[in-house]
Parts: sequence; C-alpha cells; structure tokens
Amino acid sequence: MADEIRHARVAAWARRWNGGLERFLKRRVPAPVDAQDLAQEVYLRLLRAQQLELVAEPQAYLYKVASHVAAEWRIRACQSRPHSSAELDSLVEATTPETLVGEQLDRARLDNALRGMATPVRAVLYLKLANAMSHDEIAGQLGITTRMVRRLLTSGYAELRRELGAE
Repeated sequence: MADEIRHARVAAWARRWNGGLERFLKRRVPAPVDAQDLAQEVYLRLLRAQQLELVAEPQAYLYKVASHVAAEWRIRACQSRPHSSAELDSLVEATTPETLVGEQLDRARLDNALRGMATPVRAVLYLKLANAMSHDEIAGQLGITTRMVRRLLTSGYAELRRELGAE
C-alpha cells in the first residue's frame, strides 16, 4: 500500500511542478532533451525514496533532488570522451556475414515490390528513397507538381507496406 501512496504523491508532484522543474534543469544542462531525461531521473529517484510523507516542503525537496541529478550529469559529461575514429571504424567492421545476407534479402524484397508498381510511383519512390530528393526536386526532375509527388509517394508507401508486410 505504501508504494501506491508514494506513486500517487510523486505523480501529483509531477503534474504540479514538472514545467518549472524542466525549466530549472534546462538552465543547468545544454540540451532540452537532456533536461527532460533528467526530470524523469528525478521522478525515478523520488519513487525509490522511502519516507516521502516526512517531506515538509515537497517542491523544495524536488528541486534539491533535481540539483543533485544535474550536478551528477555535469560530472559524467565532463568525464566522458568522444569515440576515437578507430573505435568507430571497429563498429563498421563489426558487420557480420549474417547481417550482409539480411541486407541483401531486404534489398531484393524491396526491388521486387518496386518492380510491381506503376512507373510514376516507382520513379517517385526511387528518387525519394535512393537519392533523398525533396518533393520540389522530384517534381522538377519529373515535370509534375509537388502535390502529385505527395500523392504518388503516399500510394507508393501504402503499396510497399502491403507488399513488404505480407512477407
């Protein structure tokens, strides 16, 4: 029963003070995403705390926990180091024969699905997926409107979902 009360108390605190807590954390960390993650960490710590009912000033306590979480984050951030190029290269080299075969099978399935489509749909999908062209670029390349590009992409993606989802 104590867990349910603690969960309800932390949920009420989150509803009441989350906006202010995130603003507080945003001033202490460089990225807004980090602030949201740290706010979640604050709530997790509060859920693990044992005697929250003894807290006389819940908002002050919440901000004190947040201050500690942000300080720990800054310490870890200072101690972390970027990956070396050798480490990143080793990740690329970690490709196994199984993953290569899986990629080839996926490409073959995609090619088969594309072959069954109408030429305009196939052309628009190819320019979008293979060449990463924008809607405007595709329209200019094919001599059609951007609205038509969107329609063809929508129908092409639907066909791909049907074809590839069935396999």
